[in-house]
Amino acid sequence: MRVRELAEKAGYAVFSEGEDREIESGYCGDFLSNIISRAPDSCAWLTVMNNVNVAAVATLIDCACIVLCEGTEPDEALLARAKMQSIWVLGANENVFEETKRVSSLCGI
Repeated sequence: MRVRELAEKAGYAVFSEGEDREIESGYCGDFLSNIISRAPDSCAWLTVMNNVNVAAVATLIDCACIVLCEGTEPDEALLARAKMQSIWVLGANENVFEETKRVSSLCGI
């Protein structure tokens, strides 16, 4: 499933858009060094982190999108960087566990 379709089907808020890439896997985490070393390319990264470092890590891991969970919204610096670098940043209301189940079910991963 592509990012735009996930956003529509899951009812996610769209804070920033990028290339409409295929989501090949998922990764959950807030510890940035773990994410850098373990998250697969083209993943949907689910997190509650909302600062500018998230954009830097998203670029490093080449994720398809970031899903901010628990009603988290990007801070100004993250939003500006995400828009500048064309990174998808989506917003979800449920906790990371529930949103992981949703992404997995919708994307078939």
